[in-house]
Amino acid sequence: MKKTIVLLLFTSCIYQYSFAQFTSSNLPIISIDTDDEDIPDEPKINGTMGIIYDANGGINSIVDPFNHYNGNIGIETRGNSTQGFDKKTYSLELRTATNQDTSVNLFGMGGEEDWILHAMVIDKSQVRIPMSFHLAQQMGQYASEWKYVELVLNGDYRGIYILVEKIKRDNDRVDIAKLDEDDLAGDSLTGGYILRMDWLDNPLGFESNYNSQGGNPMFFQWYYPKANKIKPQQAAYIESWMDEFEEALFASNYTNSLGNRYTDYIDLNSFTDFLLINEFSKNSDGYKLSSYVHKEKDSKGGKLVAGPIWDFDQTYGVSTVCSNHIYTGWTYLQNQDCWDLESMPMWWQNMMEDPIFQNRLKCRWTEFRSTFMHTDSVVNWILEDTTYLSQAIQRNFEKWDEFIGESIWIEPFPIPQSYEEEISTMINWITNRLNWMDNNMPGDCENDSDLSLDEMNSEFNVYPNPAYEILYIKCQPNSKISLSDIHGKLLRQFTAQNELSQMSLKHLSSGTYLVQLENDSLLEVKKIIIR
Repeated sequence: MKKTIVLLLFTSCIYQYSFAQFTSSNLPIISIDTDDEDIPDEPKINGTMGIIYDANGGINSIVDPFNHYNGNIGIETRGNSTQGFDKKTYSLELRTATNQDTSVNLFGMGGEEDWILHAMVIDKSQVRIPMSFHLAQQMGQYASEWKYVELVLNGDYRGIYILVEKIKRDNDRVDIAKLDEDDLAGDSLTGGYILRMDWLDNPLGFESNYNSQGGNPMFFQWYYPKANKIKPQQAAYIESWMDEFEEALFASNYTNSLGNRYTDYIDLNSFTDFLLINEFSKNSDGYKLSSYVHKEKDSKGGKLVAGPIWDFDQTYGVSTVCSNHIYTGWTYLQNQDCWDLESMPMWWQNMMEDPIFQNRLKCRWTEFRSTFMHTDSVVNWILEDTTYLSQAIQRNFEKWDEFIGESIWIEPFPIPQSYEEEISTMINWITNRLNWMDNNMPGDCENDSDLSLDEMNSEFNVYPNPAYEILYIKCQPNSKISLSDIHGKLLRQFTAQNELSQMSLKHLSSGTYLVQLENDSLLEVKKIIIR
């Protein structure tokens, strides 16, 4: 079962709960108390949080003791347009008894102090965001880990949430180098950086030499280092580096004045994968809002990576923004009648005219569609998660009974009149969307020139890498497959029955592992990273 969690906020006495029917859950439980103080947009106010979690999958009761976290927090509301809903998203900061930041490894997601409680208020299915994170992870890209939650705040039941990793530079999150204030020259200056494309109401960043799809100069916001932390030398470096990349991308031959092609500057797979997840979902916020890129030091690769993904509640047919409820057509070709194009780069239109990009896109799509993005795989993921959430779903929509059957956002008509109809409508849309993309995907995989993709046609290949829950192994049938830790300790072993096998990675710690193939003609070892 996919990693999941429940969040419940409760006081010490059952009778104080406004939602009398809520006494237990198959999901973990979180309790938050702010002494009934209203939670502002900012700054964070003090509160306490406790988590009840049976790691063996048993039922959690609101009378059980806090056994996973019990301590202080800072809490504030989060979001833009969704702030108008009563069911709000929250930003959390874990704190010590003296209210100092403290890192805690919640649910095996890595030690951190900053977390998000996402209300998923626009998404009546409650699975759109987690599924998008899951798909990005299976592509081999970093995306936030999450846990499903039910929330009770100051004694008031608040419904299903997800506890999700906030996007940050960290070894367990966006794993790039820490950029210190004295990293002002040489290799240390070349990474790491995180830039964001978002609403233009944040003026802290730098302008591109090229226009956005809205016709104004494209603008990149500082995300890491923060605007008040980045040094002039660092700002000048990444701005100049982005200028070189964009000069190449917007040149007629995709080559800049230094003789470098734009593909020399980017991690190509991350860009194709970023496009594929945004296009499959027809993300109304795609490319232009809460969109990130990051760069590591040159000594560690140094290329621009697209992502991590974030805003995926207006996806899979739920939003009429820019006609993205229609399963046909490309989202990156949004027309001038759409809003928010001021922060949408023209990168994607230029890349989609490049045969090298097209061919890689075709290869990645073909690979994904044969595995975790097969229609049956996607549908089964949805059905498994909604089954797992079924009791919590019922409680959620008893609490928020005005959501189901009513238009609460900019949804297409007719509005599904039940949760079951909501899921059925989404699955039907996804099926049609996948078929459309199959029939309209440009490129020729056989002409892809990247060596890593040539390996796809070799006798032995493993993917994704980094891997999360499942590792796919391509090899000859009857090959012996072994998984060992970095020290050579054997952990898993089996004989492949088909050309494509799966290996579950559940219950394995994050780290580096070795996958060995052995048959009559080949003995080969590949290194993988598990997150």
